[in-house]
Amino acid sequence: MEKTEVLEKIKNCIEGNQDQITKDLQDFIAIESLTYNEGEAVAFLADKMRTYGFDEVRIDKVGNVLGRVGQGKTVLLYDAHIDTVETGDPAAWKFPPLSGHLEDGVIHGRGAVDDKGCLMGITWAGKTLKELGLDKDFTLWVSGSVAEEDVEGACVKAMMEESPDIQPDYVLVAESSNLRLMRGHKGRALIRISVPGKAAHASAAWRGENALIKSLPIIKAIDEFDDFREDPFLGKGTIEVTHVECKTPSMNTIPGEVIITCDRRISCGETAEDLLEEARAFSQGIEGVKPEIATEQVVTYSGYEITALDYFPSWVLDEEHELVQAGAKAYEGLFGKAPEITKWDFSTNATHLCGREGIPALGFGPGEEAYCHSSEDQVRVDELIKAIQFYAALPLFVPKKD
Repeated sequence: MEKTEVLEKIKNCIEGNQDQITKDLQDFIAIESLTYNEGEAVAFLADKMRTYGFDEVRIDKVGNVLGRVGQGKTVLLYDAHIDTVETGDPAAWKFPPLSGHLEDGVIHGRGAVDDKGCLMGITWAGKTLKELGLDKDFTLWVSGSVAEEDVEGACVKAMMEESPDIQPDYVLVAESSNLRLMRGHKGRALIRISVPGKAAHASAAWRGENALIKSLPIIKAIDEFDDFREDPFLGKGTIEVTHVECKTPSMNTIPGEVIITCDRRISCGETAEDLLEEARAFSQGIEGVKPEIATEQVVTYSGYEITALDYFPSWVLDEEHELVQAGAKAYEGLFGKAPEITKWDFSTNATHLCGREGIPALGFGPGEEAYCHSSEDQVRVDELIKAIQFYAALPLFVPKKD
């Protein structure tokens, strides 16, 4: 069968299932799945995978759900995260945030664009490949990963450690991209700078050392810093002070310690040691200051404990890489035009899968980044359908292992 004919079958199959796809996503949105509380949504998706005829479905110790289609030598991993941020003030929403409300071809609700639309999409791609008998030359693993919103990369790292039988040749990270191919994004780190002082009663402040006042030159140096390494594709890194904690027992005591937390976006080639050296320079000449990369102790809904270093490296795949080119050919074959190939501004699980592990990764998804984490969280049904068509077509274009 010619590829054009196969692509037409894929398109027709998915378009013919539009109503069921829409309903499945609405039902998925209706299940709240906040970070560290994804269990009900994981069970829902695992049940869908079984109903859809996946060859294997497992929920690992971490709490990630994994479904397999096919058993060929070429292995692909499609990942989308199942957790969402909180809904916030319900009054800010036009429609109830867990309703999955459909209006004018748009599905509304928390997670519609980030990331339940994508996750339902890659699951339906697996179903379509199985249904059409197109799963003979490859193995496709579909991953619904947990806790991405808090510690991106950490739970897929644990997933790979807990499932050593899954060794992907290629990764597709399904996040909103407005149907553009994404071949990289900046990394992210949380830098904490501890500034010591000496607590004293505010009425006799001369007996102590005010750590907050001591920290002000550091905050000013961070705000004025612009000497970042620049990459022609990702651009320059950034740093922003996002939190200042004053450790004091009362409001009439000068703080004995201040902890400055910074969000540091990382461009190509910047290492953890580079970031620490930079942080030390901010406090040069100020005694006792200790910068470090933050560490998080997290426990997933399944009780799995993870110590996560808040350092998530950048990643870039060359535009001529075989995976990017496979994505471009699949897109053009489906939609009759070349895709836009660019980068994400936000961070994803690709920080580990490609940034640390070096597995070639590509990003793609329906919806606009602007709706992520907002009270306007939404995804267009027609974009979701196109994304599923792409997800189903991509395995037909990646190079096959002998």
